[in-house]
Amino acid sequence: MVGTKVCLVWHSLVSVVSGWVWPSSFVHVQPDSSRLGKKSIVTPTLFYDTSILARPIVSSGDVVDESFPYSSDNNDGLLEKMPTTEKAIDLQTHTDRKPPTDTLTSLSEACKRFGVDAFDVYGDFGILDTKQSYLREFEAEVATHFGKGDGVFCMSGGMAQSIALLINNARKNHRSSSSSSSSAVRGGGHNSGEDRTISAFACHPTSHLVLHENNAFSELLGMEAVVVGPDSCSTKGDEVNYDPQALKDNGCYGMEPIRLSHLKELFSSLDDGSSSRIPPTYPNLKQVSSIDDISTLILELPHREVGGKLTPWEEVEEIARMCNEHGIYYHCDGARIFEASAGYGHKSVKQTAHPFESVYVSFYKGLGAISGAMLLGDSEFCAEARVWLRRMGGNMYTVLPYAISSWDGFRKNCLTEEEVYINGEEGYDGSVAKSLKYKLVYDNGVFENRRKKLTRVLELLRADEKINSIVQFDPVVPETNIVHGYLRMSYDECMAALEKVELSTGIRVLSRVRSNNNGISRESSSCGDARIQNFGCRFEWTMGESNSLIEDGRFLLGWNKFAQVGSEGE
Repeated sequence: MVGTKVCLVWHSLVSVVSGWVWPSSFVHVQPDSSRLGKKSIVTPTLFYDTSILARPIVSSGDVVDESFPYSSDNNDGLLEKMPTTEKAIDLQTHTDRKPPTDTLTSLSEACKRFGVDAFDVYGDFGILDTKQSYLREFEAEVATHFGKGDGVFCMSGGMAQSIALLINNARKNHRSSSSSSSSAVRGGGHNSGEDRTISAFACHPTSHLVLHENNAFSELLGMEAVVVGPDSCSTKGDEVNYDPQALKDNGCYGMEPIRLSHLKELFSSLDDGSSSRIPPTYPNLKQVSSIDDISTLILELPHREVGGKLTPWEEVEEIARMCNEHGIYYHCDGARIFEASAGYGHKSVKQTAHPFESVYVSFYKGLGAISGAMLLGDSEFCAEARVWLRRMGGNMYTVLPYAISSWDGFRKNCLTEEEVYINGEEGYDGSVAKSLKYKLVYDNGVFENRRKKLTRVLELLRADEKINSIVQFDPVVPETNIVHGYLRMSYDECMAALEKVELSTGIRVLSRVRSNNNGISRESSSCGDARIQNFGCRFEWTMGESNSLIEDGRFLLGWNKFAQVGSEGE
């Protein structure tokens, strides 16, 4: 880092992100950045303990210092040399959440950098000129890098995706009614008669909409979900083999993302009328009777609940062709699309977003904003989205703190400055003066480095027999900078071992762990492989701005000690 200034801060907070709760105590390291967009000088604010932590590793080309004795044979000797400290190295926490005073100060600084000197008012809906509204400029900038016609800033992803479903459902129903004068009235509310066809969308069994939103799509939108994925299309009599509570309680070890074969089976069943093979909808177990019942297919990239796995890219593109053929709108749940884009090896997120008609993006996850989301699509789609945003009460008097935080996170993590020379007027001697300018271009480097970091660390952990005896990572090789881990110990045993390791080493191996209700011990499962598993608890591990700066050897050291203590407790 350039010009780094270090100040010791005791920082304790509890952050809640999608149900994962953690405390954190760190040393505050604030990089000195003077120019937005330069990757070498916009490293995000970090928290770590400088008395234990060796130099940060931020480049995919960096390697662990070979003089660092991190092999399992000499960990004990290293522990004796480690200084004691009150502040733990947190191997799991991925994003720095600064104190409110620091956060508000950074927002003020961002407003100055962006030249924002006026609040938006009710979303600036009446303003079309990006020069007259910072919000229009922000939305246009993101839409341009995604290759979409427009974008609409929303306060939450739940609201953004609900709006997408409503728009697509209305469009599908209008198209169907226009093509057939005998079409039944559909959509836009609860079904009131048996003769009315249902309004449904298709999604993976672990979609956020079916697991974490209290069935808002059903209670508020009057829609049903056709759950598409491994084992989700099988039925036993009137009973569907899908239990969302079991997924929330025990995780989804070994589960696949949506694959092309899953969609082929669904579409062929609807085309040939093989009702016995068509899955009922969730939550009301109504039977879809026609392809016209399904307005939208939601594909999450990556699939968060199954460990950041990705649908193979060639299948993503083929699914787009199938959706177009069957008149189904293709929507991307892109809460972590920046991570997915890097996982696919794409040069820009525009390539990742291209197959989809609409995309939802989150700014508070990998980008570290306070809160905020954006719904992207063509200009007509976004015009309708702004109407629905008002109808849903999401058109707040001003969204400035959230929008500025989101814009700042987007630029810092996704954009870099590229030098360009612009020709000026021709001189008397025939020469042409050139002026140096900078333009912002998309760069997947931040998320690619995080994925490589996680891959490198897991390679170290897999080579350690002690560690392998207590944990199973899913997937084995990360497809993004996210992986899930399943521990072969009870929740209480895990907590006791973690505390002992932190006290003796100053390393907090895990700070967010979920207990599996009654553990997982089964010969078969609707959400994983068929082997008998004995996992008492599980965790999600994302490599982000904070933990990606911890030296590789510290991960191995902490995990090896955790495995040793955990094994002793068995």
